[in-house]
Amino acid sequence: MGMKIIGNILDSININNMKRRLRKLNASFKIFRRNWMGVTGSILLLVIVILAIGGPNLTKYDSHADATVIDRLLPPNWDHLLGTNRYGQDVFTILLDSLRISLLVGILAGGLTVVIGTTIGVASAYIGGWVDNFIMRITDVILVLPALPLMLVLASLPFLWGRTHWSVIAFVYVIVFWPVSARIIRGQALSLKQRAFITSARSAGAGKFYIIFKHILPNVFPLMLTMVITSMRQAILYEAFLSYLGLGDPLNWTLGQMLHVAQQQAAFASGAWWLFFPPGIAIGLITLSFAFIGMALDEIVNPRLRKR
Repeated sequence: MGMKIIGNILDSININNMKRRLRKLNASFKIFRRNWMGVTGSILLLVIVILAIGGPNLTKYDSHADATVIDRLLPPNWDHLLGTNRYGQDVFTILLDSLRISLLVGILAGGLTVVIGTTIGVASAYIGGWVDNFIMRITDVILVLPALPLMLVLASLPFLWGRTHWSVIAFVYVIVFWPVSARIIRGQALSLKQRAFITSARSAGAGKFYIIFKHILPNVFPLMLTMVITSMRQAILYEAFLSYLGLGDPLNWTLGQMLHVAQQQAAFASGAWWLFFPPGIAIGLITLSFAFIGMALDEIVNPRLRKR
């Protein structure tokens, strides 16, 4: 028994397997590097992440502290790069805090959605039978409901017991959109299940977990990666929309919360463009960077998209 375990470990770290995976990774990186959208999106996202992480060290102001009457509703100047709002709070500082929370929502919601969807989709496809039918009926029920009204209802529930939190929107996004990932991954897993190498592994006595972790998951991982990028972008957009409608966290700044406060302070009517342009541009740049990276990954996953 012990020798068998050792043999499996040695097989998993086989030098030839490692070299083959490194060659495949290097080839994928070359394809990504040649794609101008992927490079542009990566650089843009890296800059945004650096600004979000280094926010507290890039400004001397507090995004939640009210300033003096003199500092209120100032246009951009040397002391306040993006001006101040009606409470005298520095908009640039608020923007940096908002980037951090909005990215957290995207990473948390987008990543969990695809991980849960992949787990359920692969299990449903491989187990089959009544389990597959039961899971797919649940996904059908959720998918048939309009996503936005469903999110509005679920995101408004915490207000019955008090204020909400930004993580609630992330959790609501996962509830509403995991069936999309489950459906797509299930279709891919069903296709892989019929392949010759899966049949050979099963005939050789390989167990279900071995086949899933050794053969199915590695083959659906590229599709998972593309879906994660798309899901993160979509989660940030939905968070911004729900927060703009007043369903966000009032004690933490997000890009959507910035737009909500700008609306409350009549920024659109008074012409205080520095209150709504920065979060709007930030949302556009974040979604654009994720979209560019997703297109580059699509080219890696789908060889037919590559230029001849």
